Amino acid sequence: MPDIKFNSDYLTTSRGVQKIVQIILGFVVCSVLCANWYGGSSCFGEGRLGFVSGLNFVVVIINIIVFILNLCNIRTHKFERFYSLIATVLFVVAAILLVWYLISTGIWNFWLIVTLIAVVVIFFTLLWDYRLLSDQQREHLPI
Repeated sequence: MPDIKFNSDYLTTSRGVQKIVQIILGFVVCSVLCANWYGGSSCFGEGRLGFVSGLNFVVVIINIIVFILNLCNIRTHKFERFYSLIATVLFVVAAILLVWYLISTGIWNFWLIVTLIAVVVIFFTLLWDYRLLSDQQREHLPI
């Protein structure tokens, strides 16, 4: 059984900082899409924005859980690697859907552009996280 103790070093690693950035940007995306709902009556209503909002909501919850597990020094590398890969692909789809929404409706306000930028930044942090987790799995030097 693993030794469960507080791992304060995780907060200073690049993976810990990435999770913090993903969580903060996830809250920004949730607050923008749910507070200033464009064209619908609920956060998860309109298809394109509903997908972005729903995906972001689920990813924020998973990121918080993974962050807490890593703070408690519980190893979840296989799950995180799989999760990072799937979330990266889904965030590409979310960014495409958000751009499609912006173009088709012509609503180019500041907050939707900030949301698009946040979704793209989350995508890159997930991609970087997947890369770091893949490098940790290697037991030998790549030749």
